[in-house]
Amino acid sequence: MAQERRFKIDQLRAEKDIDGLVEALRSDDGLTRQRAALALGDLAGAEAVGPLIRALGDPVTAVREAAADSLTLLGSPAVGPLVELLDNPEAAGRYDESAAAEGPVTVIGPGGLTRDIETGKDLRRVYAAAILGEINDPAAIEPLVRAIRDPGDDVRCQAAGAITKFGADAVVPLTGLLTDPNPDIRIVAAGILGDTGAASAVEPLIGALRDDNDDVRGAAGGALMRMGDAAVEPLIAATKDADRNVRLYAAGALKYIGNPQAIAALQDLARGGDDVERSVAEDAIEAIRMVRREMAEVPTSR
Repeated sequence: MAQERRFKIDQLRAEKDIDGLVEALRSDDGLTRQRAALALGDLAGAEAVGPLIRALGDPVTAVREAAADSLTLLGSPAVGPLVELLDNPEAAGRYDESAAAEGPVTVIGPGGLTRDIETGKDLRRVYAAAILGEINDPAAIEPLVRAIRDPGDDVRCQAAGAITKFGADAVVPLTGLLTDPNPDIRIVAAGILGDTGAASAVEPLIGALRDDNDDVRGAAGGALMRMGDAAVEPLIAATKDADRNVRLYAAGALKYIGNPQAIAALQDLARGGDDVERSVAEDAIEAIRMVRREMAEVPTSR
């Protein structure tokens, strides 16, 4: 108890005692560590990055979250060390000490999903991906894209969520993953491209409709549906593509987007395609017309 009374966080904060706050991160008391981590985000610079990364392996969730928030606030000085964690799993071990988490702990991933992570080393790498997405420094894009190939499921999942925050800036490196030999990587890349919402992602996704893997084509088609009106004109053109898979997926995506501009092209596909193409095109036309009827029936307020 005597040791704990030394760490008067309010006083250390008022005095801007960075060394004292760093020392408080090693307190036996979780609340003290949490408050110290938060204070460092408000007061410190590059000198706090290492101690805060160490705290990303803390056994207490609140301490880890406080450290993550503070690293986000520190911004650019944290990018290099966080990138190193992603690129080199062994680098995370340099931050290990007796306070690191033991046994499985829970972290929150993209979409609010919770995941159990086994070690402090893995925790730091998962948090690193999330923090880099929040800092939004372009220097993190390539490392996050590389992390899509990471052997750890949790790192890949968090990197995927982080990349979407970069929008159009991430399209070119993600497009490179669409030619990866591993279809699982291509599937993930297609999904992320759709989640960026960037108009520049439409053409690469239409190209992925020619993939020889059904699941990759399906992921690309689903991503195009999420692109909305930005994808309509390229998809209309794709209904006339030489590749039957492209024509079918384009018609399916246009159905879900529901833009009436697509009706003429879908009518052409229904007239000129085989039985399956005709069925898909006619179904899309009916779905689009149904949406138009429903919108016309909604009374407008005056």
